[in-house]
Amino acid sequence: MNPRLLATLLLPALAAFAASACRRERPKPVVLTVARGTEPSWSVDVRSDGMQFTRLGVDSTYYPYAPPDFDADGRAVYRSKRFGADPLLTLVIERTDCIGGASGQRYPGTAVLTRGDSTWRGCATVVPDSLDAR
Repeated sequence: MNPRLLATLLLPALAAFAASACRRERPKPVVLTVARGTEPSWSVDVRSDGMQFTRLGVDSTYYPYAPPDFDADGRAVYRSKRFGADPLLTLVIERTDCIGGASGQRYPGTAVLTRGDSTWRGCATVVPDSLDAR
């Protein structure tokens, strides 16, 4: 078969295959934990693709995901920093019962969030296992 004819026949098929490969959906991010607190109202959604920090009515900031370290007491410690002068975000989650402020809802973990010079306390929905438990 003529190489030019073969290329003419195969090129559209290869282009369609490449286009379909590029259109594959990315896997949806997995929510690893949600920490929230009141007075002031804040939340951090820790997902497999990043951490979303939100203060109700004030701001919402995305931080890159960083897997947790575990301190000597077995607490999960997430640390992340955005580009530029954004403050470091540190979220410490401990496996202890927590009761949500206004709602009275029970959570399996407590959370301490530090962003720049501000620290807030709240509850966490999921507590990662420490390295010792793995």
